[in-house]
Amino acid sequence: MGVTMFKVESHTNGKVSSNTEALYRELMRLRGEVAHLHNKLPSSSRGSKIVRAAVVDAHAIILAAFSGQSTGVAAMYNTGMSKRRWAWAVAFLRYAGIVAMASRQWRNGLEFAVTDLDESIALLERSGAELMDSKDGYRRLSSLLKSS
Repeated sequence: MGVTMFKVESHTNGKVSSNTEALYRELMRLRGEVAHLHNKLPSSSRGSKIVRAAVVDAHAIILAAFSGQSTGVAAMYNTGMSKRRWAWAVAFLRYAGIVAMASRQWRNGLEFAVTDLDESIALLERSGAELMDSKDGYRRLSSLLKSS
């Protein structure tokens, strides 16, 4: 199973090139591979499926944000992310400190506390590893879910 690498070009305005459709297709393919490998693990070492999905979906939201696209629930729903998955991903972004805890414009997009792509990815990776290694990752994320 080879991994296709994409070059994401940064431009002076902070946006990335328009190959996001190819990135989304690759993301979906990789999700399938992860699900297949996940099912081969013993259930005692799998961890929380919701936490893993939230980490992946948070990456998709970050990709949309730095591509100049809307990160609101409706916009992400149009890319195939359910409202429930969006809510968990936003909880993870809150946990990582990338998104403001209190967002009043969630239908239109998220209020980002971190606006640097490299810093956002670093926070995502560090927080993801922390939650995946933790036995209470699900509980930590669920405490950050907002019903609004």
